Amino acid sequence: MTDDGDTDEHDAGLDAGAHPRLSAGQVAHVRRYGTVEDVDPDVVLYRRGDRAFDFFLVLHGAIEVRQEPGAATPEVVTVYRDGQFTGELALLNGQGSLVGTVTVAPTRVVRLRRAQLRRAMADEPELGRVVLGAFQARRLGYIARAQGTVVVAGPPADPATLALLRFLQRNDQPTRVLDPAATGAAAELAALGVDRSARMPVVVHRRGEYLEAPTIGAVAERIGLDEPLDDLGVADVAVVGAGPAGLAAAVYAASEGLATVVLEREAPGGQAGRSSLIENYPGFPLGLSGHELARSAQVQAHKFGARIVLPRRVARLDCSGSPFVLHLADGDVVAARTVVVATGAHYRRPDLPELDRFEGAGVHYAASALEAALCAGEEAVVVGGANSAGQAAMYLSRHAAHVHVLVRGPGLSAGMSEYLSRRLEASEDVTVHPCTEITALEGDRRLERVRVTDRRTGSSTTITTAAVFLMVGGEPNTGWLQGCLELDDHGFVRVGPAVARTADGSPADPFATSVPGVFAVGDVRAGSVKRVASAVGDGAVVVSAVHRHLTDSAGTPPASSRTSRGTAG
Repeated sequence: MTDDGDTDEHDAGLDAGAHPRLSAGQVAHVRRYGTVEDVDPDVVLYRRGDRAFDFFLVLHGAIEVRQEPGAATPEVVTVYRDGQFTGELALLNGQGSLVGTVTVAPTRVVRLRRAQLRRAMADEPELGRVVLGAFQARRLGYIARAQGTVVVAGPPADPATLALLRFLQRNDQPTRVLDPAATGAAAELAALGVDRSARMPVVVHRRGEYLEAPTIGAVAERIGLDEPLDDLGVADVAVVGAGPAGLAAAVYAASEGLATVVLEREAPGGQAGRSSLIENYPGFPLGLSGHELARSAQVQAHKFGARIVLPRRVARLDCSGSPFVLHLADGDVVAARTVVVATGAHYRRPDLPELDRFEGAGVHYAASALEAALCAGEEAVVVGGANSAGQAAMYLSRHAAHVHVLVRGPGLSAGMSEYLSRRLEASEDVTVHPCTEITALEGDRRLERVRVTDRRTGSSTTITTAAVFLMVGGEPNTGWLQGCLELDDHGFVRVGPAVARTADGSPADPFATSVPGVFAVGDVRAGSVKRVASAVGDGAVVVSAVHRHLTDSAGTPPASSRTSRGTAG
């Protein structure tokens, strides 16, 4: 990479749009929103890990973007000169910066605070597209080159190590994995300042600063992925769950001026975020991964001012008064005038002996690149007959020696899209076993084989495998709602006129629950169609019901939401 922010041929693909130079007109637009400052050389504008940092547009001079000293890749990431600007996605979402910046010459800049930048992007759409595109491209480049990383050191197949890696990677945190048993690992850990007696897994944020066998919450707090709630106040709408439905609700609510907070226990995307390829989502003929969809929706929500708070689990909803109070598992509370329940569903845990022992040690509920690497060159078993299982099987077939798909029913057609079932049945790398189920998991410290039984004949066979992917059925994530909302016999939230009425007795909105002001969308609501596009539609449409409730309960819409709301876009 050259020192003016341009890229060589090798990096051109990664850095497309990452380091634009603004036109004179765009520079003039930025100046209207910020303040012009002269900065001496060698002034640190912000450091890696800083949350409260600003956007800097270079008018004259140079700003160097740096990693922490001793990083795996070169310390200097790039240099921004006249017409270029600093920042990446962390500037919008309030998380810790992945890199630091320092002036390397007498430099004149335009400084914008986060609120000023968001206003400029909203008021100047073309400028917003350039800046947001650059921020996204930079984050993808950091991930691809392992820049601004945290180091996770631990046995690659260890459940605790895998859990940390899943969390970091699903939250787009550049991560480097270090196997303590690998040649040279001890020396590298020592160079990072990790004591040889440290308990694994170890997460190194910067040289000499690390966590031993940490919880996910502790890691999120240390590296700046969490978000404090001290200044939140009372939100217009609290969205619980950041799957496709929850993210869509956040995008539409925030874009219409509602004070919006999203509470997510793990990572944006929900169950759909673990899909390796979604091919039937309208507008994407080549398909896209669930992670890509979630990342884009998250950026949109941040762009409009929504706050996405993670990893925070909601333990209980107090719906006895107004505003509603959401009690979080860590003791914090969030107050909101309306609540959108978008917690989705999780795969059912079959009643199998030894399942607890092998979860994370050979038994998985997602098929991302992380899990695919664990079964490279070996046989893998996918249990389930719906689209998610089919997508997982096709993805894993590119890595595993062979993939076995176990279906309780007579075939795939009942629960899977035709294009996907045809593809599975035609693949030489996949074998579909109808009327078959797992009856035993076997192994020592890790899964080594499974016993499968033909339900028609009762005969059993053994498959040698270290990776089983359970993608069976769906159980709603509604335990935190017990005693508050009316649920059906399976635990899904009942909605619509059958359980709710408006104040004047007319039929309620289709997403209204038994408690006025609380709505349910996506897979968690009873009767929903389990498709990503359907969930996104739910999230978009429910915002109209939220507006109606806020207007009816207050007499007028919230001051922040009195905007024109058309039906297009």
